[in-house]
Amino acid sequence: CGVPLWCRRGGEHDDRSLSRPLMLKRGASLFSSLRPYRLQRSLTPARNPTRLANSSSLLTAPRPAAHLRLTTHRGMAACAGCSEKDMEDFGMGRDEVFSVPLAGTLERYDGHVFVCLAASPESWPSDALSVPTAGGFAAGTVLSNAVKAAFKSMPEGTPKMRVTPCHALSTDEEGDLLYFPPRSAGASKQPRVYKASSQEALQAFVDEVIVQGNTETAALPSKPLTGKQFFVCCHTQRDKRCGVCGPPLVTQLAAALSGGMQVRACSHVGGHAYAGNVLMYADQMDWYGYVRPSDVTSFVQAADTNEQGVVSVKLWRGRMGMSPDEHKAKVETMA
Repeated sequence: CGVPLWCRRGGEHDDRSLSRPLMLKRGASLFSSLRPYRLQRSLTPARNPTRLANSSSLLTAPRPAAHLRLTTHRGMAACAGCSEKDMEDFGMGRDEVFSVPLAGTLERYDGHVFVCLAASPESWPSDALSVPTAGGFAAGTVLSNAVKAAFKSMPEGTPKMRVTPCHALSTDEEGDLLYFPPRSAGASKQPRVYKASSQEALQAFVDEVIVQGNTETAALPSKPLTGKQFFVCCHTQRDKRCGVCGPPLVTQLAAALSGGMQVRACSHVGGHAYAGNVLMYADQMDWYGYVRPSDVTSFVQAADTNEQGVVSVKLWRGRMGMSPDEHKAKVETMA
């Protein structure tokens, strides 16, 4: 799908002072030189930073830059621009990975709308819904507010909806709505793509498609969304863990997927602690956490063989349309 790797470089963990070599004068000790160097680190370093004073055997080479770009880390793909420290603190090697069971970490919801954004995920602010789309307004914010307003007046038990920005593919248009409807009795289960280029069109989408369930309304141009769909949280401004773990998954999925499958980076979906977070739609919208690049093959194989079940019990967080208790009960039956 041509989705590049995105990752901010280091953030608050990017100690650029470490990229400067420590030079010792002849006869000086390492410890006597540390303090002056830290106070005067703006001075131009020596032209040959690998050459050290003959009297010092403590250092044989400059310390590596903290923002050194990695391509792999412990055999796993690393995000572009990530440092060794980023991968240790925010990547799949962090201490919290697999520290808790994942089944039941997804709250119940019933339908999902993804809003396509042209802006790349690395530029999204913490609130990605506020990113302007074509027409000069933030389609995500307008849609989210319209959904909340509509559901305030609806009876208890009404299906709950999620609105999530995602990065548009070359086949998408900015502002496209990818709708995965509730799986209620008598309703269409077919996901669709809707064109809503104005605020009035977004309101019509909420009123007719979401509230009334008229998924093929003539008020909005739409078409079926076919094929297996993957969404990976890459929202680095919301949480660094997603910015480190997500992009390598998007890249590997994009390279591995066969015809009719698509992967998009998306914004915050909840559960930063479970990054990498992957949403996979085959016939159901299943959520997975702690997903590593090494897990990509099993996901693609499941999608390619039309497997409808849970790809990995260990990684499964839950499914759209089910409650946390139902998630836990399902895992017990699969254990």
